[in-house]
Amino acid sequence: MAEINNKFVAFMANLVKPAISKAFYKSMRKKPIQPMKLKKASEISDRDLSNIRFVAHRGLSGVNPENTAPSYKAAADHGNFYGIECDTYLTKDGVWVTVHDPNLDSLFSGEGDVRDYTLDELHQLKMIRGANIGKFLDVKMCTLQEYVDICKKGGCVPVIEIKDPRTELMQNFYDFLVKNKIEHSCTVISFIIEDLAALHKIDPELDCWYLVDYLDKKNIQAALDAGCTGMDFSSEFNACRPDWIKKVIDAGMTAACWTVDNKEKLEAMLAAGVTVITTNSILPE
Repeated sequence: MAEINNKFVAFMANLVKPAISKAFYKSMRKKPIQPMKLKKASEISDRDLSNIRFVAHRGLSGVNPENTAPSYKAAADHGNFYGIECDTYLTKDGVWVTVHDPNLDSLFSGEGDVRDYTLDELHQLKMIRGANIGKFLDVKMCTLQEYVDICKKGGCVPVIEIKDPRTELMQNFYDFLVKNKIEHSCTVISFIIEDLAALHKIDPELDCWYLVDYLDKKNIQAALDAGCTGMDFSSEFNACRPDWIKKVIDAGMTAACWTVDNKEKLEAMLAAGVTVITTNSILPE
């Protein structure tokens, strides 16, 4: 998508996005995923970045297949990422796995919904799309447990996006956090406000951020009502809207954004007061 540089264009793009994004995204995910050039944050910004927390989007996915153990490990091994982000669903046999799309054919050799398969069945599938996939021919779908273990070993905060809309599973998810002793050292993010509200009810101290495309009065209030401690919003839609980012900060919530991979977006987000930057390809130092 081209850079959105004025408020009217951002507003109109937000209006039409629901109608076209599903078809566009599905088509995009069927194409080869090209690697991105990695760049050091200090090389594209002259600002003081010492207080900025960089999060590796689906691991270091610019050069590794997303949401896989090699991608998470590459981010952890870099040594300077504050956190590593992943996406998660629960399998048919009750195992949390890390994958962005529920429809398997976007990245894997199978078909159908990841939630209708057991872990063993999922491990029979071959990953066929991802950055530099030719170097990772044997990579398997990663479990949330593997991901957490990599984050712990690398000293990175787990930033876990709940993609599963089944709100009744949130106790199960919270129990997983407790089992791993990360319930108060991770961040849970989601577009599904009902999931976040349910988790807040279970544990009011849990760090939950509401994911949104376009900031507005309604979703800022929804985040506050659900007990969220932050909002994680699209840099594409909100780079030209620093006044709305300020509303998030003034409400006492963390201002986080996704997905920043160039100088223009990085500068806009930093100027607006964003303190958490999710990226595919920018390396913090």
